[in-house]
Amino acid sequence: MEIVRGERTAQEIVGLREKVRMDELEDFFPRAMTAAAEALGARGVEPSGPPVALYEDMSAEGFDVTAGYPVPAGAAPSDDVVAAMLPAGATVEVVHEGPYETLTAAHEELTAWFRENGMPSPTVVWEEYVLGPESGADPSRWQTRIVYPVG
Repeated sequence: MEIVRGERTAQEIVGLREKVRMDELEDFFPRAMTAAAEALGARGVEPSGPPVALYEDMSAEGFDVTAGYPVPAGAAPSDDVVAAMLPAGATVEVVHEGPYETLTAAHEELTAWFRENGMPSPTVVWEEYVLGPESGADPSRWQTRIVYPVG
């Protein structure tokens, strides 16, 4: 797994936001992606990238997750979904290849990288689901970009 530094511009996303425990993610994601896709479809707005999940306020009880799609600036939320912003600035990123069940190991490797480099682990992270179940690809070939803002 190659860890790279990057630079991002702010990116608006529209999705469903909930406080979720790790064991609830499997049920949350299909519901969130469907709600976001329906809200965007009703407005005639096309996503501007792959599905994404923004994780904030992580604790032992769970974390706030906004899961949906990146959108052009100003694509307003609806009664069912909210807008959130992926922050601009410096990042540390990795592309994980494999099923979603193995993402925890990639996050653990990144946490170790931060520790080894004398940096605090960021409290915000997002995942971009570049290639997933909708592709028909074998789960061992799925690709998820994990992005930690560091700036």
